[in-house]
Amino acid sequence: MNKEIYEKNMKALGTKFPAWSYYIEDNKRKKRNFDVVAEQSLMGDTILKVRQDGKELYLNGKYAPSAVTDRWFEKQGTIEDYATVVIIGISNGEHIRQVMERVPKTCNILIYEPSFELFRRALQEVDLSFMFRPDIPVGIIVEEMNEEEFDVYFHYLIAYDNLALLHLYLSGNYLELFPEQVGNFLKKINTHIFDVEVSWNTVLRYTSVRAENILKNLHYLYEGYSMKELFGMLPEDVPAIIVAAGPSLNKNIMELKKAVGKACIIATDTAMKPLLNAGIVPNLFVIVDGLKPELLFQHRDISKVPMVTMTAVSTGPMECHRGKKFFYNSGPGIENAMLDELGEKEGEDKTLPILMSGGSVATSAYCLALNMGAKTVILVGQDLAMTGNKTHADGTFKEKMDDIDVNSGEYFEVEAVGGGKVLTRGDFKNYLDWYEKWIGIWNHITTVDATEGGARIHGSREMTLKGAVRKYCRREYNVKWHIDRCRKLFTGENGKIALKYFADAPGKLTEVEKKAKEGQHQYKRLEKLVAGNKTAGKELDKTLKRIKKINHYMETDYMAQMVMESIAGINYLVRPVVYQEEEDLLDVAKQGQDITYCVEIAAAEIRELAENTIVKYAKEHLVEEQEDGKKE
Repeated sequence: MNKEIYEKNMKALGTKFPAWSYYIEDNKRKKRNFDVVAEQSLMGDTILKVRQDGKELYLNGKYAPSAVTDRWFEKQGTIEDYATVVIIGISNGEHIRQVMERVPKTCNILIYEPSFELFRRALQEVDLSFMFRPDIPVGIIVEEMNEEEFDVYFHYLIAYDNLALLHLYLSGNYLELFPEQVGNFLKKINTHIFDVEVSWNTVLRYTSVRAENILKNLHYLYEGYSMKELFGMLPEDVPAIIVAAGPSLNKNIMELKKAVGKACIIATDTAMKPLLNAGIVPNLFVIVDGLKPELLFQHRDISKVPMVTMTAVSTGPMECHRGKKFFYNSGPGIENAMLDELGEKEGEDKTLPILMSGGSVATSAYCLALNMGAKTVILVGQDLAMTGNKTHADGTFKEKMDDIDVNSGEYFEVEAVGGGKVLTRGDFKNYLDWYEKWIGIWNHITTVDATEGGARIHGSREMTLKGAVRKYCRREYNVKWHIDRCRKLFTGENGKIALKYFADAPGKLTEVEKKAKEGQHQYKRLEKLVAGNKTAGKELDKTLKRIKKINHYMETDYMAQMVMESIAGINYLVRPVVYQEEEDLLDVAKQGQDITYCVEIAAAEIRELAENTIVKYAKEHLVEEQEDGKKE
């Protein structure tokens, strides 16, 4: 051990991560199944090799580690501003030093070390103090020390707008030495990327209709219930049955009648018509889509079933359904603002809960069941595949669904329930992966796949629906009785809180429009300063501060948030980038003008929409209240 280097590293480590230094000191004598040896390369660098099972493996090159990094940079090409570089394996740290020196200062760097022992030995032999400087934003994850921070680092360092700029450096022989750890790490990254893409695709899908949906649906929230009212409603011995509209639903739908009164039956929106046509009235149904067609809800009995929804969903289904509506959170904006005020007045949290989703209405229904307290969840019609060469059960979009074109190239095989293979497609496979991931994590939940067809969901128990009902649906329990006794969100005088927010919406949107115009002015000033090479001094500082203040308003004001979300397809976020290099400020100025112009136009359009929806509703109800008061 090089005592001088070790003490230098530990001093630097203790400054940035004090708990780590204590942990390393306390775990010096842990036994490992390999030895780590330090040597000198031909170029004079300290290198590390591992002896394991009679083999010797050099980490990151035996002769010239810097040359290995040079070749990596050649393969990567240009590494752009704000890119994220993920490095697997600390080794002797030389590759990390080069990456930190050669990538733009705006880049994010995440380092993953799959072996605590290698990290400890590297601290003893090579100077890694540069990694722990407090002024450099480098994320470090070491197995056995802080692996629980994966999600935190992924959240902050890998976002939608830098996915295309992601670069991966895999240090030499790490995959051979630690295949399981490296494989799991790469799976975690892929899962995070999938989650980010699902969120982004959802934003894009709703962009053009989101504000319109919310403003047209807000009065249902005023009249409705919070999804919190459903939480913990189910005893542990009462299962939830999630009914999706996969093709196999037609096979066993009538078996569900035996579960009525002995389970909480939660339907997806698409499954509603087949269920009602079969004489089965679910306890709840879930809708998550901002573009779901109205025809799925055109049934005489649709209003008998309470809906679990949000203000951002399609307006057609909301109009068709005249029954109880339980709301979950649709994101920041006017609904959160008025519920915050309601909560302050009533002395309890009134904000709507978030309904976790794996990208589909069925996965959302599954999460709802868990929130309701179910310890056993039975999946029905969750094919996640083209069972019988169909996408959905008959009676959903059509009385008789069309067969798919199996030769289109869109479909591929996965393992089937009961063995063999079945065709699926990309989005269904993503949902399948979501189920398998969370069934593994939520191992206290019994998930029964009673679909009787489709793709195999590893981790679930495969049973016939008849067998599942016989085994798990034993206790009589009246879910409807409990749902009927839920409390509304707004009652009595407190309803005026919502009506006030409705009435104030045009004024707030006018304020957003004015801020957008001010933002255009400041971005034009910035462009003029940059064009005149005045990229330093008080005038630039003042302009950047004003821009930052306007952007802060756009990100925090509840009506500005609604406007910003309505133009998400144009630009996901307005980022107040005030630390860029001088040559980039011109791009910031031009982009800022474009975005603030879009905000100005969108605010005016949304104000007109608000006048014809929530403002009109508020006026009508205030008049009704006044007339009722006169009668009394």
